[in-house]
Amino acid sequence: MHIRVKMKFIRKLLKIIGLVLVSVAVLLSVLPYFFSTETKELNPNEKPFSNSHFINTSKTLIHYRVWVPAGKVMHKVFLIHGFSGSTFSYRNNIDTLAGLGALVIAMDLPAFGFSDKSDAANYSSDNTFEAINKIISLYDTAGIGQFVFVGHSMGASVASVYASNFPKQVKKLILIDGLPFENQKGGWFAKRLLSYPPLLRWANVLTKYYFAKQDKFTVLLSSAYAQPADSLSASGYLLPFTYKNSGSAILKMATANNTNVSFNKEAFKKIPLLIIWGKNDTWIPIKAQESFIKNYPEAKTCVVANAGHCPMETKASEVNKVMKQFIWNIYI
Repeated sequence: MHIRVKMKFIRKLLKIIGLVLVSVAVLLSVLPYFFSTETKELNPNEKPFSNSHFINTSKTLIHYRVWVPAGKVMHKVFLIHGFSGSTFSYRNNIDTLAGLGALVIAMDLPAFGFSDKSDAANYSSDNTFEAINKIISLYDTAGIGQFVFVGHSMGASVASVYASNFPKQVKKLILIDGLPFENQKGGWFAKRLLSYPPLLRWANVLTKYYFAKQDKFTVLLSSAYAQPADSLSASGYLLPFTYKNSGSAILKMATANNTNVSFNKEAFKKIPLLIIWGKNDTWIPIKAQESFIKNYPEAKTCVVANAGHCPMETKASEVNKVMKQFIWNIYI
């Protein structure tokens, strides 16, 4: 009898716990719809910058900017930002590159900056690569067909996989605090979970009422920079997150299907490579690239002292010098 009483109590307890969990799940699924997520919408007719341009690929609006050198175009450079970044991330490098005769293009990846964040947008790498090819085809400068690609953090992965799939478009490759990734199959449950409509709604609610604040971005950037971030930097990173669907777009990007994308190691090895890393990077510690370098002994490397995850911003003069030497084949 004693055992039966215990079992009965356990079953009753489990039933209560189950009801509580179901109730909490229902509450969390309904609650975000009581909060307004209305914010301003992206409008391609209102250029964020004087040199802003937009293209459309697979019903997805892509924002990019172009800087044309005053004299003859000697090189072409394509800049790809990292997670939560935008074209703003390269603000301290563009004048140097353009001043030395480079046509410079910086692109906002879908879900970031002033590119598409809508529910209908295509956030796949396939579509991103299509957008890159579409953009660079518009700037087929005579005699200078290939671009030097520069990628930071997540953007380094995008640039690497792109370069390995379209090596004829890439003259050289510069990776800043980021490395290539190899797509892994699976993750079905995670994708379904992140696609759950109430969770997408929560992402927009939390972005609007909590994350998209000046103080939050100041703290975030200070961690990335490994030094205090100024108000200009925080404002520049914050602005794109004040637009509609900034939270849910990131989840949609994370769950996008990439059907034709894979990292081609053999093609990648043939592309001249420069790796720049902040010595004090705590987001992706410098040790992360040590094993990678062993497989690519011909790659040139530069460790930037007293720099965190974003050396192209906090130590721009050092990074600009190294990029200039690599792109223009001038080594000191």
